[in-house]
Amino acid sequence: MYASRVRVVCAVLLTIGLLAGLVLQGHAIETARLSLGNIEGDGWSVSDLSMDINWTGTATARAVLQAATADLPGKLGSVKALQLVCDQAELTNAGFSCRNGKLDFRSSRFGRQSLPASIDYKHVDKSIRLRLRSLRLAGGRVTVAASHLDGNWSADIKGNALVLSALADELKAAGLELPALSPEGTADIDLDLRGQGPSVARAVYAVRLKADSFTDVAGKYAGENLAMSLSGKAQLLRSGWRIQAALEAQRGAVYIDPLYIEAGKQPIHASASIDWQPRGRVLTVREFTYEHPASVKISAQGRLALAQEQPVQQLRVAMHEAAFPSAYKTYLQPWLADSLAGNLETNGSLHGELHIENGLPQRASVDIEALTIKEKNGLFGFDNLAGNLDWSNGKLPEYSSLAWDSGSVYRIDLGATGLEIESTGTAVRLVRPVRIPVIDGALDIESFALEYAEETGLRWEVDSILTPVSMRELTRALEWPEFGGKLSGVIPAVRYADGELTVGGVLLVRVFDGVVTLRELKLLQPFGLVPRLQVNADIDNIDLESLTGAFSFGRIEGRLDGRVDDLVLESWLPSAFDAEFSTPKDDRSRHRISQKAVDNISNIGGGGIGGALSRSFLQFLEDFPYDRLGIRCRLANGVCDMGGVEPAERGYYLVKGRFLPPRLDVVGYADRVNWDSLVAQIIAVTGDTSPVVE
Repeated sequence: MYASRVRVVCAVLLTIGLLAGLVLQGHAIETARLSLGNIEGDGWSVSDLSMDINWTGTATARAVLQAATADLPGKLGSVKALQLVCDQAELTNAGFSCRNGKLDFRSSRFGRQSLPASIDYKHVDKSIRLRLRSLRLAGGRVTVAASHLDGNWSADIKGNALVLSALADELKAAGLELPALSPEGTADIDLDLRGQGPSVARAVYAVRLKADSFTDVAGKYAGENLAMSLSGKAQLLRSGWRIQAALEAQRGAVYIDPLYIEAGKQPIHASASIDWQPRGRVLTVREFTYEHPASVKISAQGRLALAQEQPVQQLRVAMHEAAFPSAYKTYLQPWLADSLAGNLETNGSLHGELHIENGLPQRASVDIEALTIKEKNGLFGFDNLAGNLDWSNGKLPEYSSLAWDSGSVYRIDLGATGLEIESTGTAVRLVRPVRIPVIDGALDIESFALEYAEETGLRWEVDSILTPVSMRELTRALEWPEFGGKLSGVIPAVRYADGELTVGGVLLVRVFDGVVTLRELKLLQPFGLVPRLQVNADIDNIDLESLTGAFSFGRIEGRLDGRVDDLVLESWLPSAFDAEFSTPKDDRSRHRISQKAVDNISNIGGGGIGGALSRSFLQFLEDFPYDRLGIRCRLANGVCDMGGVEPAERGYYLVKGRFLPPRLDVVGYADRVNWDSLVAQIIAVTGDTSPVVE
């Protein structure tokens, strides 16, 4: 097809050259007409082609080239009433030149066109030069300058103020499918093509884009107020193409689901140099860089075999800088929105590297510099994180270190800590024991081991000891009712697997001069948005005077045993349990209860004598002896089934008095109590606030 077109053009120009030679040799030829009729080639045809030449001087003539119709190859459509007029054509022995011609035609693709044109042909080397100006295309203007010599050709195409929506339609009509983005704006293009025969050998391009907006129907892509430039070149190699590209975004914002990227005071830069081998569909990334000032700067090299089941043959990514909070808000948070890390406040920076071979990570490293992260709901946070994390898939261990100045987990304060870690393949372990300050105590971690395997998922195990921690500070941090005392104990064989954390053996907590034993403790989804705790507890020999003193409940002397079976906490709030607390049967300690405690117990139980004490002679007594006391609650579906130390005539005893006077009994009458109301009553009576009984 290409060769046919060249032969036709050469034949026309050669004929013109012969005519010019005859004139220059003195032949009295004033006019000439050349009729070529219909000609055609591979995928194209021209009908009624003719040329008229009228000599106006020794070496000048008026030349008119005409064709009735021309069917163009590919999807370029057809042309009618084609006419090229050269009023001052130069015809010499050297060749033919039309410097200020005019080309008119009607195109099925481009409409009616009338534009300046020039052409230059040399007999000696058969070279052709063509220039078309002000071609109306896509709402703008296009200039084309082309040349041909010895089978080599070039084309320089410049377009100004091309309307993006119309340009997209033209590209689609030419067979180049683009995403349906409905763009509004303009583009300037500069395209320099070089080739041989029908093939393009090199392309140099530059595009300047201004877009008020663009969006797709599905809402996955969008942009506004864009100003950017794209430049580069493509070079044909023996086995494929080498492509270089550079992008600069001066202003505007784009949304590429789920990322929203906005250019700030400094432009965003991206560049790439790649080799493309079509035969094997192999893409070699020689160099890639991306820089978003004050946010991220990365580079990468790699090799992708797109025809393979695992396309990533090799990939090296270097994160030269990740500056927070911008890096988190722009590039991390959109992917983490539904996770525990989806709502963070961040500051600081980090950098690192990642190496992948045959689709599998081989080496990774991260250097953390003064990084602060805080979960906005208070689930966790760390100040001034620093250190290096190194990992490899080899057999030799890698060593890492991590430290922070302060932190918190579930609002529980953690002090300054430093860790040393060893990793090998899918396993991580603590190099040596570490102490983590917790409120006014400490968590001594004796050992920690973590393993990740594709078939089993994430698993880890830790052995630790908790030294005494203030219960007042702990309950305040967890937003529970405050009480005093100390929490301590051994936490043996804590294991995590399949999203479930379990404590092996028994956890002992010493509080209020007694012991709380926790058994069968499980924590489901501990790092999820709604953690769920399951545990059974036994309470042994608690000192009531210490307990009630801590809660401003009113003084009670004596001891207390109890149990809590099948306790379930969701987001650290009780949703179900079966609990019972009472005076031990063998308790020989002093049993006394104050008037304030009697009133508070009466209010919690929903009946009894309550404020009747102040209306009888008992008001003159500061406290009273009692035989036994106790309470039972079985919580399910937000309702607590209530009970006491033993049944009474019309209810249950919360406090059963001694046989000898002054005898005082506190009887509860409410069998079923709303749990939220009961909690409100307990908070009220433990905070020196008068309760409201409904």
